[in-house]
Amino acid sequence: MRPWVLCVIACSAAAARAQSADPADTITAVQKRPLRQAQRLEISPYGEMGIGDPYLQRWGAGLRAMWHLREGLSVGVDANGLGTWATQELVIAKRELHARILESRQRASLAGFAAIAPLYGKVALPGDALVHFETFLDAGLGGAWTETDATRGVRPMIAAGIGQRISLGESVAITARVGGNLYAERVMVDGSTQTKAMGFWTVRLGLSFYLGGGP
Repeated sequence: MRPWVLCVIACSAAAARAQSADPADTITAVQKRPLRQAQRLEISPYGEMGIGDPYLQRWGAGLRAMWHLREGLSVGVDANGLGTWATQELVIAKRELHARILESRQRASLAGFAAIAPLYGKVALPGDALVHFETFLDAGLGGAWTETDATRGVRPMIAAGIGQRISLGESVAITARVGGNLYAERVMVDGSTQTKAMGFWTVRLGLSFYLGGGP
């Protein structure tokens, strides 16, 4: 038998086997995302502390409410209160070095926020456990109640941050965030009132509870 005849027979047999294969034999598995956010209200109480400031310690708490328009996109409001204490470095700088340090203490803030979550993933732990997480970015605009040694009042404020959310189930997650606040403070310099940009960094940790909708 000629070689080209053998080739034709082999190709015909392979095609016949491919056509006879049952599509039901192919199984495609896609793991369901445990926490669905679209069209749900997120209520997130949190604790917060200031970082990176050698002169003032800040501790506080707040509450954030966000409506998720779809997965990875939400808008809402954030309200918090802060307590501020002088550090030993500030006491020494004033007492021994006679430094002129402008102390601005934010007591509370209220801002509208928008957030996006561009990264979602999962990590396998020992025992076949999976941890689902997402990284989010947020930005907000609002007002801050601040005070200095000479002035106090509500100042315009902008804020932004980056955070991580770890799912604990269908309606609960742990949320951690690092962000910064920047506001226009009114201070006294050489007997005259001036406007200066003031700000600080914070880290916060809280829980997110999702209401409404479905898993």
